[in-house]
Amino acid sequence: MSRYTIVYPSDGSPSYYKGSDREDGTVASAAGPTIMPDLPDFVSSVDGKVYSGRAGMRDHCARHNVVPVEELRGLPFLTSTSDQRSSEQRRADAETRKRTIINEVDPIYRKHNHG
Repeated sequence: MSRYTIVYPSDGSPSYYKGSDREDGTVASAAGPTIMPDLPDFVSSVDGKVYSGRAGMRDHCARHNVVPVEELRGLPFLTSTSDQRSSEQRRADAETRKRTIINEVDPIYRKHNHG
């Protein structure tokens, strides 16, 4: 679809499309700007806090370096053939992830269960 402009004449005559393949005298919609409601409050699965509205979503995403799932729609899924690393690189990365998780979780586990 080509770009177009909806013209709203100041003399009150009906609006119409200009600059597109729709220049057939078709009357444009009288609808105005769309007003979107704010997002509902949500509880973060990352930190357990309640965030409200779009500002809360932006704050949550910035704090935790995450993106809303809705923004991932349409992206291709990662398949087993998508990973171009060698088996040694995959094993090394898996070990690094495992060490990172242990280093992050262990102090929390010890704090809650031993003291």
